[in-house]
Amino acid sequence: MSISRFYQNQLLSLGDCILDEDASHHLAHVLRVKLEAKVIVFNGNGLEYEGAVKQISKKNVTIELQQSYHVNCESPVALHLVQAISRKDRMDFSLQKAVELGVTEITPIITDFSNIKHREEQFHKKEEHWKKIIISATQQSGRAVLTRLNPILSFRQAIQSVQAEQRLFLSPQAKTSYKTLLSEKPKSVALFIGCEGGFSAQEEREALAAGLNAIVLGPRILRTETATITTLSVLQYCLGDL
Repeated sequence: MSISRFYQNQLLSLGDCILDEDASHHLAHVLRVKLEAKVIVFNGNGLEYEGAVKQISKKNVTIELQQSYHVNCESPVALHLVQAISRKDRMDFSLQKAVELGVTEITPIITDFSNIKHREEQFHKKEEHWKKIIISATQQSGRAVLTRLNPILSFRQAIQSVQAEQRLFLSPQAKTSYKTLLSEKPKSVALFIGCEGGFSAQEEREALAAGLNAIVLGPRILRTETATITTLSVLQYCLGDL
């Protein structure tokens, strides 16, 4: 039986650790663990702490952390996904799989084809929801470093502020494949992916003017979530650890 892993936003050290309300509820009322059950806890700094359930109360579960160790499963290439905001289920799926595929950093962007209202309150709710998606995917995938989620930017802000050795964006009109541009194996890549409808013609012109390279994956038009998973998988195969 696999050992449950939980992210905790707190300092960790050997000894007693009181889990937050969500993790405690999941252990006590969903998994219904017993005393002495093994649990892994991490806080995103690359260390895992293994311990055992010491106490179960109505609101909290206490874990006795007994040993710690480094987890070395991060990709050798720093992948920065710059993802246009798409409809909720598609965006959630894209972010979840990006974390599983080892993406280091994610910047959500608003493009000409993004269907999103420009309200600060709505942005905050989306960002909090996406953070939960990232944490859940990190727990599931065995990573011990959280993918960084940046604030929402406009497309024009992103092409000026996001930097990497190689900056790519997907375009069905592109003539260049990823194989040509990645021949020198950069250590960092920023990948720009549009939402439903891709990028507008004006955005593509601005991206090229800002020094980004357009790439095409093949003759077929991919849905935004398919494009994200496929391109990240290709990049990891060529440069990383797949």
